[in-house]
Amino acid sequence: MTDRLRRKLLLGVLAALAIVAFDAPRARVRAAAAAADVVTVYPGTAAQAVKIGVNKSLVIDLPRDARDVLVSNPNVVDAVIRTPRRLYLTAIPSDAAAAGAPTPGAGETNVIVFDRAGVPIVNLDVSVEQQDTNHIKEVLARLIPGSAIEVEWAAGNMVISGTVKSDIDARKAVDIATAFLGILPPAGSQTLNTVGSATAGAIAAGAGAGAGSSAAGGGGNSQTQTTVSTAGIAKVVNLLTILSEDQVQVKVTVAEVQRNVVKELGVDLNGVFTIGNLTADLTTINPFPLSPTQGPPSSAIVGAGGSNNNLFGTLRALEETGMVRTLAEPTLTAISGESASFLAGGEFPVPAGSSCSGAIGAQVCQINIEFKPFGVSLTFTPVVLTEGRISLHVKTEVSDLTNTNQISLLGTTVPAIEVRRSESTLELPSGGAMVMGGLLQDNIRQTINAIPGLERLPILGTLFRSRDFKRNETELVIIVTPYIVRPVPRTALARPDDGLNPASDSMTNFLGRMNRVYGAEGRPSPVGGNAGKYGFIFE
Repeated sequence: MTDRLRRKLLLGVLAALAIVAFDAPRARVRAAAAAADVVTVYPGTAAQAVKIGVNKSLVIDLPRDARDVLVSNPNVVDAVIRTPRRLYLTAIPSDAAAAGAPTPGAGETNVIVFDRAGVPIVNLDVSVEQQDTNHIKEVLARLIPGSAIEVEWAAGNMVISGTVKSDIDARKAVDIATAFLGILPPAGSQTLNTVGSATAGAIAAGAGAGAGSSAAGGGGNSQTQTTVSTAGIAKVVNLLTILSEDQVQVKVTVAEVQRNVVKELGVDLNGVFTIGNLTADLTTINPFPLSPTQGPPSSAIVGAGGSNNNLFGTLRALEETGMVRTLAEPTLTAISGESASFLAGGEFPVPAGSSCSGAIGAQVCQINIEFKPFGVSLTFTPVVLTEGRISLHVKTEVSDLTNTNQISLLGTTVPAIEVRRSESTLELPSGGAMVMGGLLQDNIRQTINAIPGLERLPILGTLFRSRDFKRNETELVIIVTPYIVRPVPRTALARPDDGLNPASDSMTNFLGRMNRVYGAEGRPSPVGGNAGKYGFIFE
């Protein structure tokens, strides 16, 4: 190969490298333009708002040929005129982002484009946002069908507005928007460590001595620390409007049946026996410990005796059967996502300590009283998930005052409370019912008291022992039924006292009626005849 050929090849390689190096910025611009959005602006000097996300580009189609472009803040946006009628805008990240740290990177600037005569073509107010709101809107629209959500930045916070179908969709939108804020840094300052050559570290140390930068070099490498101040953590401002504020009505049915059986059987003996100069007394009292509060059972006295010997026997027997039926149906209505509570009952006083005042020996003490609620209570929080599906957190309680397990304190008797309480979270359709809780209890207790040895005598052993038997059976069911309800006219609602009218004195005294009897529409006429004047009744 001749020297001339070698020189030609070398010149060709150098020329190719120069063309590539010269065209590299243009290639990057073309790549950015290919991935950017295209916006057509109208001519005029009035400012037009344009938004760009950090590290995003925007293509501006101009109405006529441009020659010059003016950027008020080149550190926020870079503007390049690719063709006479096409302008490329690229958002420039802040120094912290360029160093590899997360940053809000927000900023504003003006971009004015001039023609060959120096006349402004367009005036753009460019706002660089922390993140691309268009991408966030696309994600929200895809993940929450049927919604119309707008996203924008205000004072460093993300503001979401628009409409959603339900409360659960609004919560989803807030959660998704919060996930996009996860890349933002916390409030305060961050230290960025950059490892480079010793020369680069020395240059950074010299250049940043007055800007809070320092460098430490050792060997062939150095580490540069740069302190970057950042804003506080952004938050999501929820301005969403729920199209349908669903209202949920919950009906809770508490049904309980208690059956109590008590059986008592015992013989008490009382006798005096005299044999010569020896006199013996026989006395047996058989207790019934299972029911100490019961009254004396039925008894029969049988006795026999002579001049010196007497024997009396008292037969005590009791059989008691009782049944208690409890039914409570509280109903309550609340908006989806809101809590509501209901109590029908009362409050009873309970001593809560005492306080004394005055000198020693002449103190005056006063008992402090607190009031505890009892009765039928209902608390629930409904959330309408989708059309007809309801997530329900329910807490219901039915309590009664009882003398069982009562205590006496400072001369005051405090009753105990018998409680049936249930709390759970359910998901069921509107109008569907589910058993929230249930209880089936069968408690049997039996006690035999006797005189040791004598109770084992055949037949006669019954005279020396007593049997106490008690059985308590309980069946409890709690049923929950939610409904999605809508308001109705007042005339469609009925009151419990509709049609209730007290009877006259003559009807009460001679017929024993407490109220007058009226016929209801759609129901058979009441049994019985009418006496006196009758017809239409005007109220």
